[in-house]
Amino acid sequence: MLNNIDLEGLEGAKAAISETPSAGIATYGVNLNWQSGVRANVTTLPMNVGGEEIPRDFSWVVDEPPALLGESKGPTPQEFLMSGVGACIMVGFVVHASIKQIEIKSLNVKVTGGLDLAGFLNLRDDAKVEMSGIQYEIHIDSDASLEDLAEIERSAVDFSPNAMTVSRGIPLTGKVCPV
Repeated sequence: MLNNIDLEGLEGAKAAISETPSAGIATYGVNLNWQSGVRANVTTLPMNVGGEEIPRDFSWVVDEPPALLGESKGPTPQEFLMSGVGACIMVGFVVHASIKQIEIKSLNVKVTGGLDLAGFLNLRDDAKVEMSGIQYEIHIDSDASLEDLAEIERSAVDFSPNAMTVSRGIPLTGKVCPV
């Protein structure tokens, strides 16, 4: 156990997924229930990992600040997106550092980004709807070399499902279901 990562458990999971690829397939979901204005209550749906359902019981509020028609009852959708990307990079950093037997004394991931609201409001043809970019900074206290930390960062980002989803893009599909 290093950095509170069970390395034996990790090796066991890697072996199981190598032997049976379907054991590594995970599905996730959330449900957003509109509350008022631009605010929604979000709840998690059960996860499924390798065919096993895992109950999830978490909820949170998504809202905008008053300047964007909300009441600041919770983080914005963009803040949640950035937190998902940053958390995924952080998880990868800790796991890859632990595999390399590098102890982490402290770790902080700062994530920032921006967007042009004219795109969301369809005010100009040249205004992008998507965020202009997401930047991260990994602040770490460790005795590891800068070379090792850079290698861990590359692995953490290159193998982060959330970072790769955002940077490479994925299909988005959906439909309206009248009740």
